[in-house]
Amino acid sequence: MPKRRGNTHLKALSLEQVIEAFLFSLRAENYAPKTLKYYRSNLARFLRFAKIKGLAGDVHLLDRWAIRDFLSGLKDGLWSGPYNRRPPSAITVHHYFRTLRAFFNWCVREGVLEESPLEGIVVKSPPPKVVEPYSNEDIRRLLAVCEMDIRQGAHLLGARNRAMVLVLLDTGLRLKEIASLRLEDVDLERGLVKVQGKGGKERIVRLGATARSALLAYLLHRGKREHPYIWVSEEGRPLAPEGVAQAVRRLKERAGVKGPGRVHRFRHTFALEFLRRARDPFLLQILLGHSTLEMTRRYTAALGLEDALKAHEMASPADRLLGRGQKG
Repeated sequence: MPKRRGNTHLKALSLEQVIEAFLFSLRAENYAPKTLKYYRSNLARFLRFAKIKGLAGDVHLLDRWAIRDFLSGLKDGLWSGPYNRRPPSAITVHHYFRTLRAFFNWCVREGVLEESPLEGIVVKSPPPKVVEPYSNEDIRRLLAVCEMDIRQGAHLLGARNRAMVLVLLDTGLRLKEIASLRLEDVDLERGLVKVQGKGGKERIVRLGATARSALLAYLLHRGKREHPYIWVSEEGRPLAPEGVAQAVRRLKERAGVKGPGRVHRFRHTFALEFLRRARDPFLLQILLGHSTLEMTRRYTAALGLEDALKAHEMASPADRLLGRGQKG
């Protein structure tokens, strides 16, 4: 059982009290609202577990066996409330583990506990999914639908979607980043875009001549609006992140582009194309707004796999032995 720090005669702190103090601390440290929501949601499920087990009244009752019980139950779809009994994925279970680790480490730093009940508990990170970019043919088909809309008189829709595709392809922006772009953020003359990234971190990305031209053409159709947001619906209202995602989803459906992913898949495409040309993961890290190289390494690994598969076309032992795949 985790040891109580300081005066052992102090009133016990309930898990709910400590969770609220933890979230208050994160707000004071200016964590992003999405991050706060993520922690609150995960800890709410942990609190539900603790109440079921009779451990919620005192945070010191939560030992490593309780943590193991919680994580094991997660894999069976427990502690989720009456409306969601579907077992979470291995990635989701690992996210809960990381949430608990951050929470209990905070408890130790703040003097609530002498040690974390997660000491000695290891949950292996699930292997990362294979990065799947859009192919050149996918991009051509998306743009062909945009051109068709323009020819048929849907100038705003076609120009907007064409600009959106090319801006995403040229910058690798996240969904929230592209949806929140304002007119004042874009310098078309120099092709520079100021981006508000995760955690309120600003960075500058660049647009090439093709994307810049497409964005300018769209802005002419967009015209003057009462709001500063770049992306608008056909009714002139600003597109929220969900609206941008829906626009890309519909465009994919109309173009017959298969495969997973919508907006974020453009980020994968940009990253791999950049590495093919520049071969510099440190520069890519800056452009993508990654705080560490950990995420960027996914793209270097994916590029290595791609190179290996291409090399196999020339070195296939079976093809070389039986002569298949060779001319003549």
